[in-house]
Amino acid sequence: MTMVMGLSVLVILDLVVAGFSLMICFAIFAFVASILCSTAFFLNSKDLS
Repeated sequence: MTMVMGLSVLVILDLVVAGFSLMICFAIFAFVASILCSTAFFLNSKDLS
């Protein structure tokens, strides 16, 4: 019983760590994408005016 409980705690901890790293990865991706989109928007708006 303790082996199963320890294993489930490890699995839950592993999923939590994976979720946090995934959130950090998505945050970095969103940050880079927003910078690229804003630079492209500024370049396009300069051409239009």
